[in-house]
Amino acid sequence: MFTLSKAGLKSFLVFAAITVCSAFGSSVACAQDDPNAQYILIQSGELAAQVREIEVPVEVGVWKLQFNLQSTGDLNWSIITPSGRPMAQDMPNLAISNTKEGSTDKRSILLWDPRPGMWKIRLSGSGGFTTSVTAQGELFVCCIQFFGRAGVFSMDRFQPVRGARLHAQIHTSSYNIDTIEFRLIDDHGELIAPIKFRQSDYSIPYNFTLLLDTPDRPFRIAARGRDMSGKSFQRVIGWLIKPQTSEPPIAGGGAATSPRTEGAQAVDDAQAQSWAPQEWNQNVVEGEYRVIRAQIVDWSDEPLFSEKGNPIGIRLKYSIRFPVDGSYSPFPSLYPERASRGFTGALGMRVHKGSVEPEPDGAQKSSQWLFGGRGIFKAGVIYNFSVDLVPNYVYFNEQKGSFCLQTKAYIQAGGPAGPGGHPGLRERFEREVMSETKIRYRISISGIDLDGWQPLLTERTYAPNAWYQSYRREGAADCQ
Repeated sequence: MFTLSKAGLKSFLVFAAITVCSAFGSSVACAQDDPNAQYILIQSGELAAQVREIEVPVEVGVWKLQFNLQSTGDLNWSIITPSGRPMAQDMPNLAISNTKEGSTDKRSILLWDPRPGMWKIRLSGSGGFTTSVTAQGELFVCCIQFFGRAGVFSMDRFQPVRGARLHAQIHTSSYNIDTIEFRLIDDHGELIAPIKFRQSDYSIPYNFTLLLDTPDRPFRIAARGRDMSGKSFQRVIGWLIKPQTSEPPIAGGGAATSPRTEGAQAVDDAQAQSWAPQEWNQNVVEGEYRVIRAQIVDWSDEPLFSEKGNPIGIRLKYSIRFPVDGSYSPFPSLYPERASRGFTGALGMRVHKGSVEPEPDGAQKSSQWLFGGRGIFKAGVIYNFSVDLVPNYVYFNEQKGSFCLQTKAYIQAGGPAGPGGHPGLRERFEREVMSETKIRYRISISGIDLDGWQPLLTERTYAPNAWYQSYRREGAADCQ
């Protein structure tokens, strides 16, 4: 057994270019589509000789923050830092822009490496405004899809009928969110109603199912909660959804229908559009929800040997305690800690076989959960897993009871320079699998409390060429 490193894991996401989204025009699409260019808030309103402060929670891991204001009239604008003081505009990590189009003032302040905590926008004077804040960082709430009887709708094509009950799925970053809640808000940022939701799968702590009743006014979907360090966060999906009184007409027209009152037509349309399976009402919550993650108690690794005593992979052992009764799939995946440039994927590890004690309910055999099956695990019980993993380029033929090597998947037909081939692919594959350099593997087990938050690495190092030579020595041929 080895000691877990206490160093926090930085985000794996690397971006070749970062686009700064302003608060207006096509920026809604930008902030929706790019999980690292997201809205913290969007609000519009009117002031009449008033002062308004708008809270802007900034969590740990934000590396870029942009404040935007579009206003008419005579409005003063200042940014208040988490220390309660106005932000100095001569700071070296700022970029400030002020423009005017007709009677409309447009202002923005771009801040790098902001301090986590509660920032504020302070507005005073008289006039109309739209203000927004976008963030780029490690935490995201994005990629929402709505489901109806007619299909799946992305946000930009979603036109629900007033009163329709709908369900949607939304994705988040998994490792850095401790609690979360979802809300319907209006274009002023005011609460319309909380959204009922549930964690879609206890083994997937970044996917949530929303169950919502379409309001009778334009709305946005917002999420808020606390990150793993206890700091508040907030995200707003940029699209302002405008409910319809009836379903939009089908392109190209259709048969004429008898006259209906608007109210009766809306009820019929809402019933037709609603699509939320009855069982999805189970286990839904409103308000702040702590994301459920299984607790890994300990883990270790050791070389996996063939019946002839040759090293052919890794045996991973780990113990998990589950927080609530439920269906889990604590599936492990291993990949080299430091992948070389042009990594082919051949040295990633695939599950060969495994077992768990005690056996979960719902699995016909102890290894079934490893291959798409789902077991029912009990809360508070420590389950001990043992999983044998072999390199990705190795395949076990059940009928023959032997391994073969899937070299064709990495060496394209026609050779590296031939038709359909990728120049250099053969060389990269051979260099990886025949390497004598010993490497550690990063361990990922879906749904556990440390997955992505702290680095889990194998205690031992492994030489890829020892595996390759073992398979060849034992007569493993290329797969047909």
